[in-house]
Amino acid sequence: MAGAFLARVGRVLAARSAAVVLPLALLATFAGAFPGSAAAATASPPDWIAAGDLEYSAANLVNARDAYQAALTANPGHFVALCRLARAESELAELQKGDEQRRTRAAAVEHARAAVKAEPDSAAGHVWLAVALGRQALGEGAKTKLALSREIKSEVDRGLQMDPRIARAWHVLAVWNVKISELNAIERMAANAVLGGVPKGASFANAETAFQKAIQLEPNYVHHRLEYARLLHGLHRDAEAKRELEKAVALPPTSSALDARHQAEARELLAKIK
Repeated sequence: MAGAFLARVGRVLAARSAAVVLPLALLATFAGAFPGSAAAATASPPDWIAAGDLEYSAANLVNARDAYQAALTANPGHFVALCRLARAESELAELQKGDEQRRTRAAAVEHARAAVKAEPDSAAGHVWLAVALGRQALGEGAKTKLALSREIKSEVDRGLQMDPRIARAWHVLAVWNVKISELNAIERMAANAVLGGVPKGASFANAETAFQKAIQLEPNYVHHRLEYARLLHGLHRDAEAKRELEKAVALPPTSSALDARHQAEARELLAKIK
């Protein structure tokens, strides 16, 4: 396993020869420094985070998660490691099913909560908690989704209040507006029971504004354009949806480890619209 990791790091470094991320001397450390190995103690949290970032950039989410976890093992409570781990786990869960998916989503929420606890005045922790909760909500029933929706909105609002330049926060806010606006009659009855009513202020117009803000801040992030296109398609604005989907599939797949998946979904929707 260590040899395979070293080979992957070498390939990523070769592909990024103009911007070497790790010093070559560090590669020998990583060759035997997976979690649980005797050499793991010789790598610092920044080393592990750098290794995790390399793996993430190569869409190796399992290895990225393991590297970020190793950083956390070396320094429990490390804020950056917690945020990166929450991101990797919440995205990895999208590739899983059943109990494994539920465990990974729960772990992402746990690590995002720990990030907020470690640095409560940092916007990033609140945003990644909102992201992790949003993905966790996808696998829950109506009542649990509605209960989570309140915390998602609270966390994303807090993150945006601290730093309105975080595109992922605007994405979460947009999706929150879409999901609340799409509630059917039965779900609205559940909202009355769980929340004392449907959360106020949600609308498709607000969702569109938030998606546009996310795209303005992060124009090369594939998922922004895919979800915005889904909203436009749902509003029967297919010409606009098509434009966003065409942009999504034309982007280089470097904005997240899930770009290949999101671009495949964009192509599928584009074919449906055509």
